[in-house]
Amino acid sequence: ITLKHQRNIADEKDTTHEAAVAATDDDLIDLWRNDMNTAMKQSADKRILRISSAVEAHHRVQFYVEGFRGRMRDFFEGALARSGKYRSMMAEILRSEGLPENLVYLALIESGFSLHAYSRAHALGPWQFIRGTALQYGLTINSWLDERRDPVLSTRAAANYLKDLHEKFGEWFLAAAAYNAGEGRVGTALQRSRTNDFWLLRQERQHLKLETRDYVPKFVAATLIAGEPERYGFEQISYEAPLEYAEVTVHQPMRLETVARLANTHLDVIRELNPSLLRNFTPPTDGGFRLRLPVRSQSSFLVGYEQLPPSATIKLSLHKVKKGELLERIAKKHHLT
Repeated sequence: ITLKHQRNIADEKDTTHEAAVAATDDDLIDLWRNDMNTAMKQSADKRILRISSAVEAHHRVQFYVEGFRGRMRDFFEGALARSGKYRSMMAEILRSEGLPENLVYLALIESGFSLHAYSRAHALGPWQFIRGTALQYGLTINSWLDERRDPVLSTRAAANYLKDLHEKFGEWFLAAAAYNAGEGRVGTALQRSRTNDFWLLRQERQHLKLETRDYVPKFVAATLIAGEPERYGFEQISYEAPLEYAEVTVHQPMRLETVARLANTHLDVIRELNPSLLRNFTPPTDGGFRLRLPVRSQSSFLVGYEQLPPSATIKLSLHKVKKGELLERIAKKHHLT
């Protein structure tokens, strides 16, 4: 179960307390905006969101900081460890698209950097894409592939989605809220509240669910801890090695066992490097399939691939079933059992 879809660990403060902190929230609005604007003015290779001390002290940010350090510590330690494998690659993609690289920690609160995280809303992968949004942003989902699980392709899609949300709402915090709740819900909430600022919208309980109103504070808390884990008591994190791979193009479907043999590696390694594959062989594609291999396996694979006999590849054909057609007849037509 990912953090995003756990039950909320506590209800919001009561209405009296909300009223007491409303003025403080109002004062923070400009500070949040200034933090993000400062980040966006930096060159792409240095575009990091620096969080002001006032924002860091916000009561809901601190609520999640303490939650990550306490009740959710096991989840957060595991997410930090996995971040070592994907963070640098994801941050580079975000930078290349002109986004602050700290937005990579949205993947932490969405999935804990798990490629196989799956929600009750049928969202999948490190960026928790639902099917419709994934297809809209160019990810392939079919009986062969689900690219929502691919850390590289899904990050590119998430970057483009976040850019579009920012262009629509004009503010990164509203963009993040829309990433969580959907742009329709956030758009409706803005119309009803007659505001265009996330922090003003957040104060009004009736417009957005608590999960969405707490999404940005949770993201900030995760960013603070991930940036300085020792400061927050995370001193023994065993970060996974950064993702490295080589790519080759295969033009015919191949069994993954054959791929592993030619690459002199294990089947589990091939599966791990190609998490979008849903079957035990590569898919049929017109332009070939880009297959990931361990860096040191590329040469041996290419030598073996060139010498591969035709019998080692899988030849597939499609059959459109007619009404009333029997499996036995289909099998006989294609010379199969």
